[in-house]
Amino acid sequence: MAPRKRKVEATTVINADSTVDDKAPLRRSSRRKAVVQTSDKQQQQGRETTTPAIDEDDDKEKSSTGSATTRSNTALDAGALLAEPEKATAGMHMLSSDPPSREFTSFTIPASKKAAKAISCLRSPVRHPRCLIFTHGAGGDLSAAAMVRFSEGFASSLGEGAGLVMFPGNMNVKARAATFDRVKQHELGEEYMKTAATQGEVNLAYGGRSMGARAAVMASHADEDVKMLVLVSYPLVGPSGDVRDKILLETRPDVDVLFISGDHDSMCDLEMLDEVRGRMKARTWIVRVKGADHGMNLRGGKKLKEGTKAVGATTGKLAAAWLQERDQEKREMDLSWDGEHSDVVSSGWLASAGKGQGEEKGKDIVEEQSSKAGDGSGNPKRRKVTK
Repeated sequence: MAPRKRKVEATTVINADSTVDDKAPLRRSSRRKAVVQTSDKQQQQGRETTTPAIDEDDDKEKSSTGSATTRSNTALDAGALLAEPEKATAGMHMLSSDPPSREFTSFTIPASKKAAKAISCLRSPVRHPRCLIFTHGAGGDLSAAAMVRFSEGFASSLGEGAGLVMFPGNMNVKARAATFDRVKQHELGEEYMKTAATQGEVNLAYGGRSMGARAAVMASHADEDVKMLVLVSYPLVGPSGDVRDKILLETRPDVDVLFISGDHDSMCDLEMLDEVRGRMKARTWIVRVKGADHGMNLRGGKKLKEGTKAVGATTGKLAAAWLQERDQEKREMDLSWDGEHSDVVSSGWLASAGKGQGEEKGKDIVEEQSSKAGDGSGNPKRRKVTK
């Protein structure tokens, strides 16, 4: 009989006065730990890393803590991604072959007169004025496996290129959107941000996965300082079949948007997303993950569990590199997992089809949906609404 699953508790911080735990890893439970041996010094210290439980809007299956068999121990860094993305991402070996990511630190944004509740957040080892403020999906917290894979990839091999701050929230998308500004104001009050602000170097991005991605888009509409969005598994199609494109279409033209979505995501048909991208005023990029579902999980046995970890970390690294530099002409990338060789394979950034083609394709889709809606035979997943 399979062991009974335990309810996951989010990482908490008792002190509400912006206390910081410098050794707080991303955790699932103190009873399920995978010890990663990296050096004599770390072995003596007995450091551990954990793989947390998967978000409720992800697959329920626990992620594997085993290491993938690799053909090399070469780590991918952000510099390689920026200089030669095709070479850097083609056939690379991720996460299990990379050094373990450095530990995140936890800190608390205290309650105030305007906000009754304190917020327990996590910050990547690198503090940088180019910072992504990121949040989770509707059903989980910061310990969701999809969040951990993405954030560990983002934080590893970055040098001084970008920082990551993650915050939790409830299932109210408007409340979650409002929290972005609260986290932003807290970070702007930190010394590293104050110093950067005097030199005009602050460059904040908002992002999230699933419902958190929707909240990030909404928050960006109220903040003209935010020029970048990282949207992982954006839920374009709601449970009732409504297409959540309105807030995307309202995103300002001076905002750059990175979509990261699986081609098996039941909440985001990639053809429909391409049609929406063709109508957006904002500039958009997309990373398509072959075989990945809404939780960015790959299906098909142990090798694909290993691939899920590797691909998830790769998306985090790509997001970090994209924040630092992006090609205005090459805006599309395909990622896949080669289970035979335990490789994450990338197409590199490629030039996308012309916007006119996207608009024509979108027109055909909308006409087809309207026709089906008229005779009552339409698939609710494809119903076009303006909500």
